[in-house]
Amino acid sequence: MVKIKTVEHLNSLERYIGVKPLNIIAGELNIPVSNIIKLDGNENPYEPLPEVLSVLNSLKNISHYPDPLSSDLVEAIAKKENIEPNNIIVSSGSDELIELLMKAYASPSDTVLSVSPTFGMISFLSQVNGIKNTAISQRLVKEGSFARYTLDEDRFLKEAKDSKIVFIARPNNPDGKVVSEEFIERLASLPIMVVIDEAYIEFANCQSLAKLISQYENLVVLRTFSKAYGLGGLRVGYGIMPNDIRTVLVSIKQPYNVNIAGQKAAFVAITSPLVEQRIEKMKKTREFFVGQLKAVQDECKNFWIHPSEACYVLLTFDSPEIPKKLYNHFYSKGILVRYYSTPDMSNNLRISIGLQEDMEKVISELKLFLKGGN
Repeated sequence: MVKIKTVEHLNSLERYIGVKPLNIIAGELNIPVSNIIKLDGNENPYEPLPEVLSVLNSLKNISHYPDPLSSDLVEAIAKKENIEPNNIIVSSGSDELIELLMKAYASPSDTVLSVSPTFGMISFLSQVNGIKNTAISQRLVKEGSFARYTLDEDRFLKEAKDSKIVFIARPNNPDGKVVSEEFIERLASLPIMVVIDEAYIEFANCQSLAKLISQYENLVVLRTFSKAYGLGGLRVGYGIMPNDIRTVLVSIKQPYNVNIAGQKAAFVAITSPLVEQRIEKMKKTREFFVGQLKAVQDECKNFWIHPSEACYVLLTFDSPEIPKKLYNHFYSKGILVRYYSTPDMSNNLRISIGLQEDMEKVISELKLFLKGGN
């Protein structure tokens, strides 16, 4: 039998590992799914919006293909963002747009530039498409109870001049830091494509950079309905960009990339008054959680807290052994957090912001662990 070989660049592909389904975890722990506190995927902790449940329950004509351009949703986004519809494209999550931009504007001889650490799909999709990804390492700075990653902006700008596409997550994942608008404008002044991933912008204390699209022909802003709107399971995102770029992406995307359920749900979610209320609650819970972490850190002093403008908080520990053991401790209690096995992140754990009672449970178990009660 002849074995068909894959293309060469996929032989060294590092698989992107998603989160494990809750029913499998519940089986492993022998507990009900309802007892699991899921804080590993930066997902919205609230129940689905009532408007979303209503529209999904009344879906009809699902035997028909969806609108390939998501026209009604585009109009709703344009109204909310105060942007022309021909500057907007709807996608199956923002991940689809990351890949489409690479396919359309980068060849194997080009370089995609990003920082490290950042959203793992950038390096993964670069590998999938056989494109070189250069990630500029950020320096970890510890100050008192807190830690932060700092980027050598001059070095990054120098590298950017030899790149085809630059990806910046703002706020950054996994630490929640926001780079300055001035730095992005310096990047956008270069003859390269600049892509800003704003998946968590609703939780930040800064404005979206979508307002700059009319000023730069090479600037793309990515958004998602997965986080603030709680539609992660329906996979709906969108991009705001110059019409020339949008036209190219529309011409190469899958025709029916966003299903009817996703389009309808996002359409009603974007005008729901509950969204902003829940965002404010999550921001207050984040503030509470950081305050509680600070109190624990003042006593134990073996970890540092990253100030975050997103719906998660990153913790850096003295050694990689501590977060690995803490991850296992949390897991045994039905608390799911994000553990990193890669060398550059093995000293860290990322904890999504859940409901207030969820974060109280995390603090309680963290104290128990650090006091040797594990």
